[in-house]
Amino acid sequence: MGDKTKKKSGLNYKQTFLIGFGFMGCMLLWSVYNSYVPVIFRAKLTELTNGGSTLPGFLSVALLVNAIMTIDNIFGVIFQPYFGKRSDRTHTKWGKRMPYIIVCLPICAIFFSLIPVAATVKAGALSIILMMTVIIFFNFTMSVWRSPVVSLMPDFTPSHLQSDANAVINIMGGIGQMIGFVVGTIATTLVGLLGFTAMKEALQAKTNSLGQILATNPDGSVVVNYFNGFNPDATEYQEHVQNFIASGRDSLYFNGETFSSTGTDTQLVAQKVAAVADDGSFQYVNYTPVFVVAAVISILCLIILTIFYKKNKQNDLSKDLVIEAETGEKPKKIKIKDLPISKEERKSLLVMLGALFLINNATEAIVPNFTNFALDTLNVKPIYSTLMMAVFAVSLAAFGIPAGAMGRKLGRKKTIIIGLTVIVIMFAIYLAVSQFVTNRTFTWIVLWIALVVGGAAVGCININTLPLVLAIGGRDYVGTFTGYYYTATFSAAITGPILCGLIIGLFHDDYNFMFLFCAIMFAIGLAVITQVKHGESSPEDEEWIQEAVEAADD
Repeated sequence: MGDKTKKKSGLNYKQTFLIGFGFMGCMLLWSVYNSYVPVIFRAKLTELTNGGSTLPGFLSVALLVNAIMTIDNIFGVIFQPYFGKRSDRTHTKWGKRMPYIIVCLPICAIFFSLIPVAATVKAGALSIILMMTVIIFFNFTMSVWRSPVVSLMPDFTPSHLQSDANAVINIMGGIGQMIGFVVGTIATTLVGLLGFTAMKEALQAKTNSLGQILATNPDGSVVVNYFNGFNPDATEYQEHVQNFIASGRDSLYFNGETFSSTGTDTQLVAQKVAAVADDGSFQYVNYTPVFVVAAVISILCLIILTIFYKKNKQNDLSKDLVIEAETGEKPKKIKIKDLPISKEERKSLLVMLGALFLINNATEAIVPNFTNFALDTLNVKPIYSTLMMAVFAVSLAAFGIPAGAMGRKLGRKKTIIIGLTVIVIMFAIYLAVSQFVTNRTFTWIVLWIALVVGGAAVGCININTLPLVLAIGGRDYVGTFTGYYYTATFSAAITGPILCGLIIGLFHDDYNFMFLFCAIMFAIGLAVITQVKHGESSPEDEEWIQEAVEAADD
């Protein structure tokens, strides 16, 4: 009898797995969005601004693209908490969360699918306006259902089992992210099987920006088509053209001048295209199949989740909770200076929050810039460069448990310092190799090592930062210190891409300098975090810290 009771009180893994389909669909859409939208926007802005030559002052195409990529973070800060709280007070026959998910996920998927469609409009300004409109609606509808879908797991899981359940949900989210990284290959295969040969070739075409149109011969060699009277066969241009192709840079330098789009016959037109059509028009890569396939998979996730909920809604524990009447008084916010902690602990907290801001400026800058980096520097098309991002993500996830163990054994601060030191060294090595070594095979090897080792290093950092912050505050101020933590990280999610875009723009849109920005931010963060003197917990504190971290992840 006791064994049966114990079995009944354990985690229902099947139920938790099915709940995870909602989060899986969410992470799938974000994975595709962060991988492809920067490439699409860069193409359109390059065309509209003649390669950035018409932009005023310090503005650049890279800076504008990165600024656009912060919209989701801004919307997340503004709308997600609101709709999360609103779903707490919602009562329908479909429960608290499902109405938001059932209504908004399909709408969100439709707007998501329209992003590359808007990019196919030939009028550059109109195309960008349409893309921005669709992206704003996509981000808003995503903000409506994201918090409710994350809250489903606690609704169906007793508090003492939420630790194990959270691990399952994170695995499902990771699966969604991985599908997003390979969905380009899936879409290319599908359009090929359906007979859309031209669309398949467009998705597989090699592309670059500013002044050249890349296609691929049957033997795999690259075809380069220059236009506006530029003759790449002329002897005086040969060395420069070959260097241009090899480097993947956005500008061609000759006799101290930069060839860009100014309209003269001897200069290059700035375009971002896949190939030249029979009529001579420039053909852009149309990523609609990639977005549609991702949207369809997310809808399938919703269908599975809806079927599960209909059959199991009686297990929703949240319906038994009594929501206390609101008094109209908001809980008083505690300022850092008013916290009942020592002056030294307060200093450690402020220093740690500063380090968090710097570190997350770097990590948040990588994803929106990586596909453009791979496109220019490595000549790798987005449907394949996303597989490289998958390697980084797998390394980060795989090192999660070892990083936690290192934090408990060596100390969280030491583990974070180790992670920061390793990733600064790896990024610095890659940046040096990319600038001074001409052997592309060696550069590739260094990059792959940097992705794998860098993922593990970021794991050491991410796993241990929140527990360190919570340990400074103690058990009585978990909510307050969690709020401080997310204020620092969310702020960095907005500023990181913008600052990185500014650096890339200063170096003529050379995306290699993404690594320079990240290395500098990590290095300053490393220097700052060495000044943290508190935050290591005793063994008896580990249980409540782990519970607080899992609650914050929810």
